[in-house]
Amino acid sequence: MKLNMDSPIVAVGMKIANLLLLNLYWLIGCAPIVTIGTSTIAAYTVTLKMSENRDESGVTRAFWSAYVHNLKHGIILTVILLISIYSIWIDFQLFNKTAGNPIGFLIVAIFLIVLVLMHYLFVFPLEARYTNSVLHSLQNSRLICMKYFTRVLALIGILFVQFLFFTQINIFLLYIGLFIAPILAIYTSSQIIMPIFRNLEVDSKSSDGYNINDTVL
Repeated sequence: MKLNMDSPIVAVGMKIANLLLLNLYWLIGCAPIVTIGTSTIAAYTVTLKMSENRDESGVTRAFWSAYVHNLKHGIILTVILLISIYSIWIDFQLFNKTAGNPIGFLIVAIFLIVLVLMHYLFVFPLEARYTNSVLHSLQNSRLICMKYFTRVLALIGILFVQFLFFTQINIFLLYIGLFIAPILAIYTSSQIIMPIFRNLEVDSKSSDGYNINDTVL
């Protein structure tokens, strides 16, 4: 029996295999902790191409090439994110342990969570697709969240459902989630984010659609 490489079943199987491999690379790339952002940018580099069926260079080469190229920006973004998360944790600790549970600490914590979401929901795919400074990528992420608010809410909702699915049902899915959940979230985000990027590229009249240099969208 001859295997038809153009078969939809084969294509789906190959995509799943590539995503599983990409998840492994993402985990390896995150190992030093401070490179979580770098690894995420590299993963988005691949999945954004997948969303347009442009993964012609191969998962391994595309991921590690993007990893090396985005090492500096990824580390900077990771450090900022870790500091932000720590600040949020401190606020919740103060809220829980201070007599009377002052509502101010809770308000500050929620405000910080919203800020982090606005600045980080799109920053890694932006870094993966465009050449820009870290500051402008963070600004662009915030502006996109404001411009596409309903899509952002839908994306957050989908990612939250995926999180609950892998963490709240049983221990088996929790272990399975380690091997598929991170890249599933990144791939899902890419499917929603790519049309947004295409709209922004048309609006900004970018010459090639792939390189918006030092520009706030």
